[in-house]
Amino acid sequence: MDEISNLEQNNQYSLSIRFSSDGFSLCVYDISGYQVSQKKMTVPLFFSLSKNEIQEIIAHDTSQLLIYDNISLICESDTYTFIPSQFLEHGNVADFLLLEHQISPKDCVLNNEISSWQIVNVFSIPQNLDAALATLYPSIKIEHHLSYMLTHHITQRNETAIYIWVRSKIMDVIVLINGSLHLVNSFNYLTPEDFTYYTLNIFDQLALNTDMCKVRLFNTRGSTELQKMIQKYLKLVEVIN
Repeated sequence: MDEISNLEQNNQYSLSIRFSSDGFSLCVYDISGYQVSQKKMTVPLFFSLSKNEIQEIIAHDTSQLLIYDNISLICESDTYTFIPSQFLEHGNVADFLLLEHQISPKDCVLNNEISSWQIVNVFSIPQNLDAALATLYPSIKIEHHLSYMLTHHITQRNETAIYIWVRSKIMDVIVLINGSLHLVNSFNYLTPEDFTYYTLNIFDQLALNTDMCKVRLFNTRGSTELQKMIQKYLKLVEVIN
């Protein structure tokens, strides 16, 4: 963690902690949003670990980072659904998640209201992770990774574009058409060919013009074959890391 903890005047930097089933990553950004440092810890956070074990692991690797004024907690979860904001007034939000997913008794249902889009992301994470984060960071709200993407990465609201967050074997897709949110979905893939097929199928199903609709890829470090494959078929591919 030396590359992070030795930064001078840490209150000028923001810290993002992203959690997934295979561990968590620590990213530090400067005031302009440029990533100046990163570290990833591999540990099975979603499986078999108790709340105290998770808390101890996270606290050990972030003990020097608590001086950052701005800390974001972002959690990757495959169990999510988006609903219109007005539906928050009708019953338990967990009921909306149950319409599409099974929820384990060991899961905790959370939600992010995204006012700029007038939608709510209802999602679940393991209860032990939620309890550990509530103890370590009681005043910080946990964000689903797609909530974070909609809030912080999609800034050109009047365009037609496909945004893809690349994960290991999962691609999270957000489609805007003339600034309107038309699709949020995730697809499992194994090869660059699978990834390209799903992307081209979205173009086909939504009747998008391959010469005009941009594709923006996020989090593609180490995925050069994937990038090369999709760029064979689409001209307007932008890689944002």
